[in-house]
Amino acid sequence: MDILGLITINPMSFNIWSLRISLTLTTCIFVIAMVLAVRAFIHAKSMDHKHLDSVKDKNASPQDTLAESVAKMLWATSQSDGAAGQPAPKEFLYDATREVAQNNFNGLFVNRIYMCANLLPPIGLWGTVAGMIVIFLYTGDPGSAINNGAIGAKLWSTYFALMYYVLLQAICVCLDVVAKRSINRGLQVKI
Repeated sequence: MDILGLITINPMSFNIWSLRISLTLTTCIFVIAMVLAVRAFIHAKSMDHKHLDSVKDKNASPQDTLAESVAKMLWATSQSDGAAGQPAPKEFLYDATREVAQNNFNGLFVNRIYMCANLLPPIGLWGTVAGMIVIFLYTGDPGSAINNGAIGAKLWSTYFALMYYVLLQAICVCLDVVAKRSINRGLQVKI
């Protein structure tokens, strides 16, 4: 099969290689997102109140869990606010700390996982469209195995991409719940 007289493509090898590329891309992106999800779950692990009360006055570090970061942030804000003059209402401190922590967690993990998830359907669709192009450009027998196999093989790339997409979306919803629970745990320290 010639494309614009410039490229000659063997339909059978084109189907195999484009399927491999599509499945490899979707699987690599899915694995990257899963690594981020595992890191996010570890970062948002729950802590007990005694531990949080014992570390709240320490300096923040990148190794802190989400609950520890929230406790340290709330404690530092309440202490600096009280020393500077009139303290802010506690409700404001809690709400501001919650928003900052949630935005930070989303920026580090959830938004990146959503980005990976949103890349998957177009890549899977690319695989299916590549199979359809082979069928439409192949001038041989329309009922041949190459034409029937091209779409069947290409639909796998879309299927896996959509399954990965749905799984990553569900993980993001779970991460949101876990993060809110961890943030609320950190906000329960005594200030």
